[in-house]
Amino acid sequence: MQPDFSYAWDKSKTLIDYLDEVRGRYAELPAYTQDGQTLTYEAVVRLSRKVASYLQNHQKLERGDRIAVQLPNTLLYPVIAWGILQAGMVIVNVNPQYTPLETERQLKDADVRAWFCADISAHLIERVRPNLQCPVIVVCRLFELHPFIQRNIAQFVMKYRRKIIKPYQRHDGLGFAKILREGGAKPWIPPQLKAEDLAMLQYTGGSTGVHMGAMLTHANLVANMEQVNHFLRDSIVPGKEILIAPLPIYHIFSFTVHCAVALLAGSHNVLILDASNIKSVAAAMQRFKFTSMTGVNTLFFALMRLPSFRDIDFRSLKFSIAGGMKLDPAVAARWEEVTGSPILEGFGMTELSPIASWNPSHANRLGTIGLPLPQTEMKLTREDGSVVDEPDTAGELWIRGPQVMKGYWRNEEQTAQHIDQDGWMRSGDLASFDKDNYWKIIGRKKRMILVSGFNVYPQEVENVLRSHPDLKDARVVGRMHPVNGESVKAYVLSEKQDLTQVELREFCRQYLTSYKIPKQFEIVNELPALE
Repeated sequence: MQPDFSYAWDKSKTLIDYLDEVRGRYAELPAYTQDGQTLTYEAVVRLSRKVASYLQNHQKLERGDRIAVQLPNTLLYPVIAWGILQAGMVIVNVNPQYTPLETERQLKDADVRAWFCADISAHLIERVRPNLQCPVIVVCRLFELHPFIQRNIAQFVMKYRRKIIKPYQRHDGLGFAKILREGGAKPWIPPQLKAEDLAMLQYTGGSTGVHMGAMLTHANLVANMEQVNHFLRDSIVPGKEILIAPLPIYHIFSFTVHCAVALLAGSHNVLILDASNIKSVAAAMQRFKFTSMTGVNTLFFALMRLPSFRDIDFRSLKFSIAGGMKLDPAVAARWEEVTGSPILEGFGMTELSPIASWNPSHANRLGTIGLPLPQTEMKLTREDGSVVDEPDTAGELWIRGPQVMKGYWRNEEQTAQHIDQDGWMRSGDLASFDKDNYWKIIGRKKRMILVSGFNVYPQEVENVLRSHPDLKDARVVGRMHPVNGESVKAYVLSEKQDLTQVELREFCRQYLTSYKIPKQFEIVNELPALE
């Protein structure tokens, strides 16, 4: 069960060091494309340094401050993210679908000092801002870096036709164009960073329903970037890869693939603004001779149901990458049959930056999470803490490696519960390994529901339901779903028997993102026991 320790990298390097190297190596190559507009690697560095300069020179900001980024997959995301890092500050990714309560809770916990907010989420500002100590709020238009005419047409359609941009006030009038203008007028000073400095606070739900920020250092993110790149070294050609990016980059898995590993390989990332529009994903696949793509089981399944799917030219596709939720072997087998290339599944957690294991493209085994990445140890333990040495025997999965987080933000108690004194990270998952050291996830010890790759923690949903004036108590469980993997169901205690599912769903909508809202509510006389 020993991992590959033969591969090593310079562990004193930060992400900024890699960005400098990439600028020299891949400057004129396309880095990101969104809806017809492309940025080269040179443009990403140039624009991001203007963002960095603005942040560095703002009198109310200082090195190490947490900066929130609440954006979907737009050209702005890599520019802002790399700008934050080059300012010596810390990225705090925020889901743009969050409700005001969810957004406020995360921004307050992270104590953010600046907030880059997409215009589709800007209506949250009025509700959230009074409760924050955040001197800089920047409203970002999704097509900000597109040509003038295209930008304004897109803005009109989203605001007046699709109505996804709700009315909002700019308050201090700070838009992204002003950031570039003022940042470009002042010098950028390279921050004196160390590998152990914090690069990202990536929030993840806890079993108690309290979200915690995983502290990911430059060393953590560099390690996972190098590990994955080495693992795929025989499958990728630097400067020649084209990746379709439908998964949101504010998720750590997509960030690592499309902002870190892709950077090292000089890959071209095609950003999908809204992957729920399956036809837009398929259109990008038809437009580009892509060599790889990321996705979740539900996306792969939905794509194959499109009549136009068989018209896509898959001759350049080497492999696809599954993350976020368990991959159905039947879906994977069908995908390979149609496209002629495999879907590679692995194992990851936010706390692992996020990848611990992966299936090699030349030896993919469906139904497994593959082999440990270089310098990554994995072990299983029994209830009494003893180590499982026998193949095909279940135990709780633990991981140790350079990608394991520094800890949870301002939460030493939870850090101690999840990382032991020897650096082993508790996953909360039950797993096994076979004689060839391929690993398989069997189930979960912790209460969690996976809906299309999104984590839903029952305690969080239960806490919301218990605040309803007509409910005495609630129990939230996961139910198998043929497309989404799992769906959320709530059992509730109420004396009001005419309480409708519509009422309960609308109540939840005020406090929970859509994927957390139960699809089914059942009024019962007694709550079921925990499963």
